[in-house]
Amino acid sequence: MSKTSKFALTTIWILFSRSYDAYCTNLLTPDLSKESNPLVSVFGLGWTPLLLILSLLLVYIIYAYYISLFKPINQLPQEKNYTFSNMVAYTYLGYKSDWFTALFKLPKSFHWFTHYMGHVFTRCLVFAGIVSTIMWLLINHTNYYQTLHSPELIYSILLIGCVGIIYDWNRKKYQEYLRLVEGL
Repeated sequence: MSKTSKFALTTIWILFSRSYDAYCTNLLTPDLSKESNPLVSVFGLGWTPLLLILSLLLVYIIYAYYISLFKPINQLPQEKNYTFSNMVAYTYLGYKSDWFTALFKLPKSFHWFTHYMGHVFTRCLVFAGIVSTIMWLLINHTNYYQTLHSPELIYSILLIGCVGIIYDWNRKKYQEYLRLVEGL
């Protein structure tokens, strides 16, 4: 598949699935009283600020995806002796560290951050779109799922899935790095 087709299909899916999620949320809870998104449940945002924030984030992620796909940078270290833990930190931060530092530090530059988010967060949004679309189809078209549904279930699936996506992307980058250093 060409980069242009991949970009178009991924972008269309993200926009469709996020729009479908908002549409179904509006049907179920027009006043957002049953919404579990922390922007609503914790910070008390209404529809206008919620949609504005989510739209800006979507525009940024689509831009980041475009940049990472069409204007890639080398996010692999050029030195030997990186462990997988070092590689996880390097792909996010842009310098050698241990994986857990990626939990509380920021990348060396916004440009680096944008490339990382284009690779990783885009995949997570695609996954979130699959989860939310299936969730809404089950809520709207079955009786049994409503007894199983909970924010904890959905957020657990999203968290575990995104951690798996990030792990898999980093594992592939580490394999690419190992092939690179064999040639050095």
